[in-house]
Amino acid sequence: MQYSTLVAMALGLASIAEAAPVNKLTTLTGTNAGSLYSFDPAPTARQIFYQYGSCGLSTFFVGVVPDSMPLVAMTSTVMQNYGSAQHNTLCGKIITMTNSKGVTQQAAIADTNVSGDNSIDMTIDLWTKFGQPANDASIIKSLSWSINM
Repeated sequence: MQYSTLVAMALGLASIAEAAPVNKLTTLTGTNAGSLYSFDPAPTARQIFYQYGSCGLSTFFVGVVPDSMPLVAMTSTVMQNYGSAQHNTLCGKIITMTNSKGVTQQAAIADTNVSGDNSIDMTIDLWTKFGQPANDASIIKSLSWSINM
């Protein structure tokens, strides 16, 4: 009888262990173009993203994104899959972007870019860190990116 009790207890513990949720870090990845949001000085453009971006960082994510972190508007083709406005699970997340020359930069997602070019809009300081001229609003043809969810 003791043996069957031990087996039953072991099976019970095994089923509990199997039922325990496992938290896995998901990484979202992709490749899109990069675009310059505005020729405005970086603090002005950043303030627009922070106060008026679709994520509502200034209202719903106060203190989540460091003041020194550049902000971007993620392409709507990606954003539309993760919720709307401040309920979008990408809002406030850090995106790591790398251009074709191997330059890597990070920024926080603050807005949705609804333009037809399917690009990630950025402020001029981030734009120039990717090696783009400050007076040139051409497209960065290929930015590979990742977001830890």
